[in-house]
Amino acid sequence: MNRLLALSILALILAAPASAASSSTTLRISALASGLRYSTTHLKAAHGKVTIVMKNLSPLQHDIAIKGKGVSVKGKTVGKGQTSTVTVTLKKGVYTFYCSVDSHAAAGMKGTLTIT
Repeated sequence: MNRLLALSILALILAAPASAASSSTTLRISALASGLRYSTTHLKAAHGKVTIVMKNLSPLQHDIAIKGKGVSVKGKTVGKGQTSTVTVTLKKGVYTFYCSVDSHAAAGMKGTLTIT
C-alpha cells in the first residue's frame, strides 16, 4: 500500500507542468549632480522583470525611461533627492534607458540596457 501511494505521488509530480523560471533584476543608477548625465551609460540584466531605480542628485528634474523592441515606459519625474523607478518585463535584446524630461536625452542623458 505504501509503495502504491509513493508511486502515485511520484506520477503526479512528474505529470505536473514545469514552471518557467522567472528572473527579476533591480538596477540602481543616479542622475549626477552636475551635467545631464547618469552615473553609467551601460546596464546589463537577465531577461525577465527588470527594475531601474534612479536617484536624482541633481537640482534639475529628471526621470528614468526605457524604450526599444516595442517597449516604451517611464517613471515619474522627480526633484533632487528623490527616486524615479521603472519596472518592465524585457526579452533578450538591446534597449535604451534615458531621461524623457525636455531634451535631456538629446544632451546625452541616456545609455544602453543589454538584456541577456
